[in-house]
Amino acid sequence: MRFVGRTTAAVVEFPDRRILLVKRLTIPFRSYWALPGGRVEAGETVEQTVVREVREETGLDVEIVRKIGEYSERGFKDGVEYDYSPACFLVKPVGGLMRRQESEVEEMKLVSLKEIPAELAFEHSRMIQDYAASVERK
Repeated sequence: MRFVGRTTAAVVEFPDRRILLVKRLTIPFRSYWALPGGRVEAGETVEQTVVREVREETGLDVEIVRKIGEYSERGFKDGVEYDYSPACFLVKPVGGLMRRQESEVEEMKLVSLKEIPAELAFEHSRMIQDYAASVERK
């Protein structure tokens, strides 16, 4: 199986500095904790995608605070070849009710940076590290 293309990810930061992680039902993320986000659709900007994907997966309306970074991910893990370019954003919730998208999300949880689980999706650990470094500089 191959996973390719342009994607987004969101560090959804709550006022107490906890962030939201999701455990997806879909390959290649199954059984890993990850940041909400997804594939950029035709005619969408990465900014539009991250807002849409967070709303779809978590029920939350969010506002973009800033871009954390652009990443390039290539490799092979758990039978999945991946080659894609995620853009990661720091976002804050501004409305909606937190609820998981039952067709794609198995579980959601809020965690502090000290509570980040070991079963973190391979491509999201660097995004969270970059976010954590920016928090430490404040």
